Amino acid sequence: MFTGLVQSVGTIANRTTTASGMRLAIESAEIAQRLRRGDSVSVDGVCLTAVDIRDSQFEVDVIVHTLSMTTLGSLSVGDCVNLEPALRMGDPMGGHIVQGHVDSIGQVCNVDRSDGQWRLRVKAADDKHGTLALVTSQGSITMDGVSLTVANSTADWFEVALIPETLARTTLGRTVVGDLVNLEVDSVARMIDQAVRRHLAAR
Repeated sequence: MFTGLVQSVGTIANRTTTASGMRLAIESAEIAQRLRRGDSVSVDGVCLTAVDIRDSQFEVDVIVHTLSMTTLGSLSVGDCVNLEPALRMGDPMGGHIVQGHVDSIGQVCNVDRSDGQWRLRVKAADDKHGTLALVTSQGSITMDGVSLTVANSTADWFEVALIPETLARTTLGRTVVGDLVNLEVDSVARMIDQAVRRHLAAR
């Protein structure tokens, strides 16, 4: 489990094709020193397992299914990614509960920097899972592993407002129109939706 509070921005040091998908080597001394082999780590909002750790790098395997559901397959050497190690007992619970299970890929359709604000408008690139139906104004959303509050939403898009701290500590400050981002809706909203659907189906 994660909180959506990014601890470090890492850099893709290497990517190789494997029989099961892809292996990524990620440069981040801060995160590598906190991981042990087998630990979970969020990479741009995707829960992965550390399989090899060096002084300033760690490696993760990304299977074909995960590549098909997320933006990780488009990463190249030199790209930056948001990183967060799994929450440990006793850690402060900031942000909101994040599982690292991406619901869909979103596409940035507008970046508004007027009036001293920084707002991103995002639509679903492929909303076959009905992700946007679970996004509500003032609710929580995870974008590339960053816990954000929804500022506005419609049936077709939602907006988030980024504070300077988020812009400085994550990759979102580099976002431009057309960029694809990993989206995870609030897990509580997802569970309620599934429970209601099952109840209605039973009736």
